[in-house]
Formats: sequence, C-alpha cells, structure tokens
Amino acid sequence: MTRRDYQDRSIRLYVQHRTSIRFWARQTGKTTNLSDCSLFAMMKNPGRLVTFATATLLLGRELIMKDSATFQGALRDMHTRARKAKMDLQVRDHDKPDKNLTGKITSDDFTELFESKRLEFWLYHDRTTASRTQVIAPNVATARGWSGEVYLDEIGDIPDFGDLFTAMQPIISSDPDFHLLMSGTPPKDDTHASYPFFLPPVGVEFEPDAAGHEYRNEFGMPVHRVDIDDAVEAGKKVYHLVTGEEIAPQEDRRTAPDKDGWDRNYKLSLKAGGTAAIGYMQMETAQRRGVGQCLFISIDSDGDLDEAVAFLVEHLGPGPVGIGFDVATTTKKLSNPSSVTVREKVGVEKFSRLIAIWKTTDPKIAQERLGRIIAAVRGRKEGGPARRLCIDATNERYFAQDCRDEFGGELPVELVIASETLEVPGVPEPMTKKQYLGSRLVAEFDDNHEVLPPERYVKDDFRLVKKERGEFVCEPAPNGAHGDTFDSTKLADWALTSTSGAIETTAGIRLAAPKFKPRFVPRRLQAA
Repeated sequence: MTRRDYQDRSIRLYVQHRTSIRFWARQTGKTTNLSDCSLFAMMKNPGRLVTFATATLLLGRELIMKDSATFQGALRDMHTRARKAKMDLQVRDHDKPDKNLTGKITSDDFTELFESKRLEFWLYHDRTTASRTQVIAPNVATARGWSGEVYLDEIGDIPDFGDLFTAMQPIISSDPDFHLLMSGTPPKDDTHASYPFFLPPVGVEFEPDAAGHEYRNEFGMPVHRVDIDDAVEAGKKVYHLVTGEEIAPQEDRRTAPDKDGWDRNYKLSLKAGGTAAIGYMQMETAQRRGVGQCLFISIDSDGDLDEAVAFLVEHLGPGPVGIGFDVATTTKKLSNPSSVTVREKVGVEKFSRLIAIWKTTDPKIAQERLGRIIAAVRGRKEGGPARRLCIDATNERYFAQDCRDEFGGELPVELVIASETLEVPGVPEPMTKKQYLGSRLVAEFDDNHEVLPPERYVKDDFRLVKKERGEFVCEPAPNGAHGDTFDSTKLADWALTSTSGAIETTAGIRLAAPKFKPRFVPRRLQAA
C-alpha cells in the first residue's frame, strides 16, 4: 500500500511520542493508519497487547459494516508486511482464541466478529510468542482492565469520553513503553470532553500541507492535523456527489446540504457554543488572564485557609469587592461543596481573586472560615472592607440567616433566594433571581471582562451549568461538583452592584435584622 505524506508523518510521530492525537478529516485513512501503528507495535514488542477501542461499535450497524470493510483492507496490507517480516498474522474469535480463522472468514463473518466485539488479530513471533490487537467498544467499566497500547478511535463520538480517559490514563502511566493514540473529527460543540484535546493554540493558521500540521494542545499532547485541503495536497481525490466528476473541496462544500457538518468533518471546524452557559474560549481566555492574579483552593484544614487568606492580603487591590457564598453543610463523598468567591472590580474587569470550596457538617467551621475571609478583605492595604456579602438562602435558609446575624456588623449581608422574581427594565416578563444573576455573569464573559483562577476544577464546574430554554440547569458531576463555583461567583458579582435592602422569604416574612458582632481578624494580622 502506498502511503500519503501525512500518513508517513503520522507513523514517525507515533514512534517519537508516547501520547499523540490524529485530528484528521473523514475518509483520509485514520483507521488504516491506526492499523499500521498496531502492526508496528505488535512486531516490535513480542507479547504486546493493543486495545483498539472504536466508537463505531456504538454507532449502529451501517457504520460498523463500513469500519469492518476498512479493517479488512488494512488487514490485507498487514498480512503482506507480516509475511515479508517472516511472521504469521492471524484473525481470531476472542471466544475461540485457539482457532485460526484466516482464509476461512467471509466479509459477513468479519463484520459479525467486529460487531460482537470478539475480533482479534494475532501476530506470532514464534510458536509460543504472540502479540495481539483486540477490537472493542469504548467502555468505562472495562477500561481499567486494559493493558499495553491503547488506541481510541473517533473520540468526538464517545459520549462519556471524559470518564473513559480518566479510567484509562493509569494504564499508559504504568509503563514508559506503552502508547496512547487517539483520533477523531470535531465533536458537535465545545461541551464534549474531547473538544480541548483537539483545540490548537490561539492565532495558529493552517495552510495546505501534504504532510499535515503538528501542534500541542493545552495538555501538552502532540496533535497531528490533516484537513481535506491537506489530504488533497497529498493526492486524495474528491468527487461530485451526483456526477462523480473530480472536483475541488470548495466545490464539494458548495453543493453540500449540511455545510456545518461539512466544515466539521472535512475542514475540522471546532464549533464553539453548545448548551454550556459559558463558551469554552471565553472560559479559556478568562483563566489565562488569571494566572498569578487569582487563586482556587479546596480547604480541608487551617493551613489551606491560611494560604487563601495570605493570597487575598497580597493580591487584593483598592477596587470594590463583593463576596458570594453558596452554602452547603454536608460532607458526603458526592455531596456538593460550599463555595466562596471574593470578587474585585478593576476598571471594567472583574477579578475573582479567590474561589474557595469546602465540605463540612459543622456550621461553626463554615462560619469561622467565612469570617476569616471577610476579615482578610477588610485587612487589605487599600480599599477597606467588602462592599457586600451575598448568600444563597434558597435551600439553607436558617444557616444563611445565622450567617447574616453573625456578620451583619462587619458588612451588609444580603440573602438571595433563587426562586424569587424581579422586574428587569427592558425585559417584558419577570425573571427569577437565578436567571437574572446567571445571565449577568454570562454577559461578563461575553464582554471579555472576566478574570478567573486558572484551575481545571473551576473550568469544569462552571461549564456544568447549561442554558436550556432560558433557564440555567446543572447536573452533578461524579465528584459532587454542581456548578457551585459558578453560583458563588454570580453572587459575588451581584454583591458588587446590589443596593437591595432586606430580602423577604417567599412566605412574605421579613428576615431578621443583623445583630452587631465584633469583626474577625485574620490570624496573620493578629500576629502582626
């Protein structure tokens, strides 16, 4: 088989890097290239297992038949090269590993083995030593049992790719000789976990190149990108859908019924947006600007809290500060945490200087931590105390009232009930406070005013929040995250501008007025 330039380059990259990604357009030979890599690994390493997990097995019989046919073509080429190397390559049924099916298997048999996830390729180095490739569906439950090389095909079509990658990562980390090779085209939007794996650095442009283009994603993984223009430069042909005449890619797009789909599958267009309330690029920009300016911390001890307080004392400027507190007083493994955001306005920009989370069943511990954060703001070099503390009182109503009583002498404390409605100028229908405050925060991202801590937890937690039919909704993540940092940040943003007085409960009972309490003083300042 004659390889194109970008396919040759892909093999070299596979040899050079333990982990790499093939970001190739449809019908450019991804599956064949992965088969090449598989054969190379089996020939080089006697006894090596290659696990080839393809989303095709999840996507219906038509795609399975198509992928099966591609595999058969690749297998014929593998047989040729194995014979030249004086090795015996065999096709086997996983349930009958002692029975060689090579030469006896029909196309239907091959497809059935592929579909039932029982397909294996065995390469015998001698009578007792064999390497093999198993073709399976990507499955989180079985990923922990994989070993050796791992190839993940069409990762943009794997629904739970994020969980699968997490489960599979220890395999590659266990042996420096193991390889992780992933491939695919863009997912439909940036809410899919594979999106950042494909994303190139900001400002990079790609001119047609027969060898494709190489860059590194945000995780440092090498990505080999080949769009339809690169493939045509390397000799691939494109034919008219109706007449069968050879045409240019641009003409193929002009006649395509679904141009967005064409752009995604052939030009590798990474579409921003989707149902996430905050776009991937907006989040990425906000976090890059937050390097060295903002801190995220999960507080488990006084030492962690000392670090948070010290950071605030050092980094807060003289601008107005708002504090938002999203309350949770449980500590189960998968329960959502409490979250506090300290937000400073500097010109038009909003710096979330500190986002802190914790889990505790003891209200006194929660209040003590909140008190030290409030006192740290008051103790900054310039600017004085925070303008306001806003607490979500939707579910933890009584604890929120206790906090208001505790800190009301320190600063204005506003209890925010998400289900309450308010009239917004220019909006014909009343909005709930959850809608209104969420929309305000999203608008700050859209206007490029946001500066956030550069932590993965913050990114993932913020992007758990979805916008559906004008409502903000959030499904809990496996680690218990539930958009809590998004909620505390929107409360802190409201604290920067709100002039509301006492907030009434939905039953119409005015909440208790604050009692004066002596202010908390950070331990660091006490020592001084």
